[in-house]
Amino acid sequence: MIIFQTWAEVRYYETDLMGIVHHSNYIRYFEYGRHKLLQDLNIPVAEIEAAGIMMPVVSVTCRYKAPAKMGDTLRIVTIIDKMPAAKIVARTEIYNGDLLICNGEVTVGFIHADTRKPTRAPEMLLEKMRPYFCENNLKN
Repeated sequence: MIIFQTWAEVRYYETDLMGIVHHSNYIRYFEYGRHKLLQDLNIPVAEIEAAGIMMPVVSVTCRYKAPAKMGDTLRIVTIIDKMPAAKIVARTEIYNGDLLICNGEVTVGFIHADTRKPTRAPEMLLEKMRPYFCENNLKN
């Protein structure tokens, strides 16, 4: 299992006229968390794409619990429970302080950039993630 957290400050343009984060921005926060997790594992998305693999979003679920407002600092927790195969599933929880304000799940597939046909997760990604899923070497 991989559990990663990062922080993001809510910016003015992410809010609606009531000063509350617009619902669509939580999906962007999910993506920011996944992106930072891959960076932390030294798996830059640009490197995956340079190897000819694209990672399209297949599905998203998002459950809103409480509002966030401009200036709030959100803690984005990204969790990967299973070693990727043909897809990677990232659960995300977003907190404002200790308050859970949103949670959900994003499924990302792997396709060949040239043919757009599905493929397995690239070995470069699996190599970096494997130690987190080895029974004798679980990391949090």
